[in-house]
Amino acid sequence: MAAAETHVVIVDDDLISLEVMKAMLSHFPDTQISTAQSGQAALELIVEKRPDLVLLDHELPDFNGVELYCKVHDALGEQTPTTAMISGHDPSEYSAECKAAGINTLLQKPLAPSDLTELMRIAGTGK
Repeated sequence: MAAAETHVVIVDDDLISLEVMKAMLSHFPDTQISTAQSGQAALELIVEKRPDLVLLDHELPDFNGVELYCKVHDALGEQTPTTAMISGHDPSEYSAECKAAGINTLLQKPLAPSDLTELMRIAGTGK
């Protein structure tokens, strides 16, 4: 029996960061990767595809990552996917805002492979 595929959505308006994360995730077997570069595009993608994991940039061109997470949570409720907030800035700058919204995983770019391994384990792969 084949392993279930894990769907990851990467949301980042920085194309280089997006491609680096996509390349890092491509090493995980049975992983489908989708990307979005704006909050609105991400919202539509996440609600439609219901991924297992979302890697969400804090700063997007149309609204910030916390606002996007709240919109996803409003739409999906308990089916909101595991979400990690990522940023090039020190996570302590926005940790209170994230935790108040329900986001408990905050990571600073560049992401370490060990960070992705743990997130994929939580999302259901890499066991």
